[in-house]
Amino acid sequence: MVEDDASDWRDALWKANAPLFEGIPPFATGIGTLPAGWCELVESLCARLTAAATAASGRVHVSRLYEDRAVIEVVCKAIPPNAGLEAVVAEVAARAAARSACTCAACGRPGARYRIAFRVFAACPLHMPRGSVEVFPNWPTIRVVRSIVAGRSRIVACEAYDRGLDRFVASSPEALGIRHFP
Repeated sequence: MVEDDASDWRDALWKANAPLFEGIPPFATGIGTLPAGWCELVESLCARLTAAATAASGRVHVSRLYEDRAVIEVVCKAIPPNAGLEAVVAEVAARAAARSACTCAACGRPGARYRIAFRVFAACPLHMPRGSVEVFPNWPTIRVVRSIVAGRSRIVACEAYDRGLDRFVASSPEALGIRHFP
């Protein structure tokens, strides 16, 4: 769902955030393949990565940004390696992935992930193709923490991405369609 006439935002993004992509030409980063509806999402991701690097007196190097099954994938590393900065970068990347899974790739409005056969895409009700089926639960928007309790793996915490708040919030597994096995 990449629109050719909207490619200028991708070029401007790459130029505005050149330190994040240092040494990598725009086509190699995958920016050109990102859907137009994710413009705000990608700009926010880059701003947050830059702010995290500045706060930690380090640098973040993004080598790839691409869409995989209607979820943005971010491949990056902290320079120099810094556990604190890497944790913040992982959180920023997780929020971007979760937001992409509930953002229409065509227009950027709130949506969900749908599938037709083996193709998965993010769409709002307006851009949802006829015959598509919603993917539920929407795993990129869910975090599950497991622990060994009484010798068995159990869910001890669950968080769901809240698009309005732009963060993960505590939630019950049942509310997200996750069953506890005895």
